[in-house]
Amino acid sequence: MNEQNDQQVGIHPTLCADGKYRWTYVVNLYTNMSIFADLMKVMAACMGLVYLMSMIVLTFNGDMDWEVFCNDTMGFFWVMVGFLFLGFVSYWIWAAISGGRYAALFTMDEEGVMHEQMPKQVKRNMLISEIGLLMGLATDNIALTSNSLLSASVQAWKSDFKDVRKVKVVRRRNLIKVNELLTKNRIYAEPEDLDFVADFICDRCPRV
Repeated sequence: MNEQNDQQVGIHPTLCADGKYRWTYVVNLYTNMSIFADLMKVMAACMGLVYLMSMIVLTFNGDMDWEVFCNDTMGFFWVMVGFLFLGFVSYWIWAAISGGRYAALFTMDEEGVMHEQMPKQVKRNMLISEIGLLMGLATDNIALTSNSLLSASVQAWKSDFKDVRKVKVVRRRNLIKVNELLTKNRIYAEPEDLDFVADFICDRCPRV
């Protein structure tokens, strides 16, 4: 890891003049399904939370019986299937618009690690978010509207090592999951750099 200028940052962690490591990584959206898996998990979790809250409300209102439970559970099941299918289709549309690639810049120092979308990726994602926002407003879909607003506003994710609770390496996806209590970050690196990056992060996370 030789000290180099920021302009020379490549695909391997490089120690820059400001004392920070930087590198880039391009995720193949067709073969590396980590982003798709996260999308499915988030959608399933959101639908599960809505289902749980509805069951609690029905129970407290005294409207719950076996027939209501079965009907509502079946209804939520098909709604979840529909949303997951929508997520599946949306992912592949996004992958096609993005040219099958997701490019990111990573910056790591003694305090934390940052995941930033590359400029071209940001422009594509902003376009996709604007389309989603218009679709959500046109169809009165609150979930789609809010998700589009959120994705349009987020271009970088910073994890402070002092707040990190869990670090997990997924080698088959060249991925390091850096999780705080309420937020999750995804750090990618080339296979030969995974151990270096993971060890650097773990050694500086007092809660891990």
